[in-house]
Amino acid sequence: MGHDAVHELMCKAEITRLIHTYPRGLDRLDRELLLSMAHETATVDFPPLFSGSWADYVAFLMKAHTSMLYNRHSMSNILVALKGEGAVSETSATAHLIVKRDDGDIEERTVHTRYLDRWRCDGGRWSLAHRRTIRDYRQVRVLTAAELAATTEYANAGAIGRQDPSYAHFSE
Repeated sequence: MGHDAVHELMCKAEITRLIHTYPRGLDRLDRELLLSMAHETATVDFPPLFSGSWADYVAFLMKAHTSMLYNRHSMSNILVALKGEGAVSETSATAHLIVKRDDGDIEERTVHTRYLDRWRCDGGRWSLAHRRTIRDYRQVRVLTAAELAATTEYANAGAIGRQDPSYAHFSE
């Protein structure tokens, strides 16, 4: 395998790692980890919910997800293509969310999205430059609090945060 092929594989592996950083940071409500994956000038377009800077998007996510009872995001079908000094990717994502409503009932949400990302490499460091989010599917099931308690077990990300055992696991 030639030097160019190895370089391309290393770049794609780093971008894939950054893509997986997103659910890790979001599911643990780790603001700093989410900010670390993007360039300081990165932008987001997530119609109709958000359009603006990555930093403001992270603040939007923290506010929305902190009040959730449960959130879990999974990434799959990652396709990365190098384009000159940058790269583009498409990633399929699934979110499972449990949200308490103002009326006391619970919404169990399943959302399938795709992220169309642009990446930049500055001084050998890859970072997100722009994310366009496309929502392909959203299902909401309404439960009473009693139904949720009788049928569901979950860990609340807001209660765990950086105390999640995986942080210690990776720092050993």
